[in-house]
Amino acid sequence: MKLIMTTVPVGQKCKLCEKIDTKMRRRAAEVDRVQRWQRDGGRFRASIEKSVDIIKGLDAEIYELGCERTRRMAKEEFRK
Repeated sequence: MKLIMTTVPVGQKCKLCEKIDTKMRRRAAEVDRVQRWQRDGGRFRASIEKSVDIIKGLDAEIYELGCERTRRMAKEEFRK
């Protein structure tokens, strides 16, 4: 008997892709907030700074998740 590891495509996204999508949506919401606050004359400086910090953190998390996804995909290609 021979065991074969194969990848079977399914109609769902992987957990990493779902996490990336969630973080991208959150990032887009923060960017919208910052733009709205800046249009209102920049009255909310502290809120803008906090949102910019959140955006930077989300960018780093999205990058790390993207690297992890690339590593996993490369590992899958290596197995073939």
